[in-house]
Amino acid sequence: MRTILREAAAEFDRLRHDVGVLLVLVGAMFLYAALYPVPYWHEVLEEVPVAVVDLDGSDLSRDLVRMADAHQLLSVTTRVATTGEAARLVRQGEVGGFLVVPPGFERQIRRGERAIVPAYVDAGYFLAYRQVLTGFSETVGTLSAGIEIRRLQGGGMGAGQALRARDPLPLSVRPLFNRTESYAAYVVPGVLVLILQQTLLVGIGMVGGTLREKPEAPDRAASCAAAKVAGRALVYLAPYAVHALFYFGVVYGLYGFPAKSGAASLASFVLPFLLASIFFAFTLRPLFKTREASIHLLLWTSLPAVFLAGFAWPVESLPGWLATAGRALPSTSAIPGVIRMTQMGATLAQVRVEWWTLWALAGIYFVTACAAARLKPES
Repeated sequence: MRTILREAAAEFDRLRHDVGVLLVLVGAMFLYAALYPVPYWHEVLEEVPVAVVDLDGSDLSRDLVRMADAHQLLSVTTRVATTGEAARLVRQGEVGGFLVVPPGFERQIRRGERAIVPAYVDAGYFLAYRQVLTGFSETVGTLSAGIEIRRLQGGGMGAGQALRARDPLPLSVRPLFNRTESYAAYVVPGVLVLILQQTLLVGIGMVGGTLREKPEAPDRAASCAAAKVAGRALVYLAPYAVHALFYFGVVYGLYGFPAKSGAASLASFVLPFLLASIFFAFTLRPLFKTREASIHLLLWTSLPAVFLAGFAWPVESLPGWLATAGRALPSTSAIPGVIRMTQMGATLAQVRVEWWTLWALAGIYFVTACAAARLKPES
């Protein structure tokens, strides 16, 4: 116990005098919380600028254009005379797509013929592509339904009969969990978990680099590697427990993210994640010969860690060996577990696979951290 307390005091003293590490371990947590969710403040992408090429110029084509502009996902900002000009606007990034009303559009409709309305959408920006395609599809579908209902009414049907005949099997879509279909509620909660892991890795790595650059006098009394690792871990576990409480309590509430899990269950799940991340960082710490090395080597791993976690890209679509290797990262199990608990209301028992995986990683990395402390003594 004396060794644990002595190592905790020594590690705390290192942090207290290292402004750069404090900026990563403390300052960055609040900076990310303040800045990262801001671009998603409106949650749902709306009013995407689009262009219209009206080659018909009829009353019905103008109705279609007005309906497109009235759709919440679209904003008709430009009307051009040719498809070539509209395509140029797409290439320049001024609009997300364009709708072409063909010549003879109204005449074909009045004759009872089928009229095709082409829509061209920029698939290079996938989020905008989805919104524009949905907006155009719903606009044309609404106009088509209105025309069909009026035609049925002209044949003697009442308004209700015509509506049922036009849509005999209506589809009722109800989004589960992310009810507003918000992009912020989809991406930010998972990234917040990753921020906890990555800042720990970078901050602890910077301390290791400092110790390699400026070695301290060896402490013969602190000979137990397990006690060394445990003592040092306490210094990081305490503030990061507060960080996790801030993220899952204050930030979730501030931005309106779903938080359906109980506080005790979520805390029980987060604990092995923090321990696994800390011990993993201690395992890597002796590898960094300079302070900057941890930043250079670890920052680029953030994006792969996002994909390995399975919320940005399905795990089932990853190569088998890559999905298996990704399990070595604590975030791979922590992110889906936290999302299922906070957004879907899963209990600790329902995420037990991820929970036990995190405990196993914590145990494995504790052993490797002890081995690293023996092989690469820092003090």
